Formats: sequence, structure tokens, C-alpha cells
Amino acid sequence: MGNGKQDDDGPKISPEEAARIKRAAYQLASYANFLRWSANFQKDEVTRHPRHDRVMMLSPMQSARFAFAIEGDTLLLGVQPFEAIWVATMPFDRAYVSDRLYLSGDGVACMDNKLPPLGLGFFIDDQAKRKAMSEAKWLQPVRMRMQGGHVAAIDGAFGKRIPLSGTDIIKALGDVAAAKLKQQDMSRFY
Repeated sequence: MGNGKQDDDGPKISPEEAARIKRAAYQLASYANFLRWSANFQKDEVTRHPRHDRVMMLSPMQSARFAFAIEGDTLLLGVQPFEAIWVATMPFDRAYVSDRLYLSGDGVACMDNKLPPLGLGFFIDDQAKRKAMSEAKWLQPVRMRMQGGHVAAIDGAFGKRIPLSGTDIIKALGDVAAAKLKQQDMSRFY
């Protein structure tokens, strides 16, 4: 005890388990903050995708609270301070552009339960904009400030840059689920 070192008799966990716990903590907080944010709007401002119950779609009004720009191979998602509270901690893994811009995060085990995956769709009013967005390779959230209905300042990137695909999110989520099921089936043989 007198050597200046602390004895660490606590449980040892693997780096993978520590990463899972960290992700679950962030995901739980961001889900709660997203629900709190959503409660500020009318009921029909956030709706479920008609083909997938884990994909939520923001109305045109809510989607207009965000801005978009393309810089090189990266689509910048401008986020105001009110939305940054949940966007900053939401562990999105992928972005898709098809009929909307979608951000998607995988589910994660949390205590004795699993936090479900979540997809979030932003309304984009123009096919030409969606086409230009779909050609980017990455999506990066950036903090922005608005004044008089226009972007007044970009205050820098936050969160992680995530890969972006021009694939339909519903097809992609179906493919991921099928691959996980196949992997589980294969692991039973070994």
C-alpha cells in the first residue's frame, strides 16, 4: 500500500467488452435525448418507415433544422445546438442516400437487454440533391449556428465520420440481418 500504486482488485474486462459498454452508455443516453427532442414536436413529425419499424423518418419541418453541404468526398451534416445534444452521442455506423438521407446505428447489448438498432431518415426535397449526396463516400456531422433562417457559422466537426452509401437502407438492413443469421447458423457447426 505504501508504494504509491493503487491496487486494482476490480473485475478485469476485455477491450471489446469495454467498447460495448461504452457504446451502450452513449446509445442509451442519445436515445433518451432523441425522445426528449422529439417530444417538442407534434406526434406526426416523427413517423416509422412503412417497410421497417426500426427506421424513423423526420418530417420536412424537422429535417429543415439540419443543413447539408458537400466538401470533397464528404457530405457535411449541419447540426444546430438543440439537435447536437443527441446527434453528438448517437453511435451511427452508416449513412445511406436513396429516397432520403438515412443515418443508421446497430443495436448493442445493454445489461440483460439489447438496445435496438435505429435508422433516422431526413427528408431531402430534390432528386438532384440526393444524387449529389449519394456520390459522397463519407458523412461528417458539423456544428452550425443559424441566424435569420440562414447558416451563420460552421463551428467544426464533431462525432465520427461514417461511411455513406447510395444503397436503399431497407435492403441494406435486410442484408445485414441475413448475414448475421447466416453467421449464427454457421457458428452452430463449429
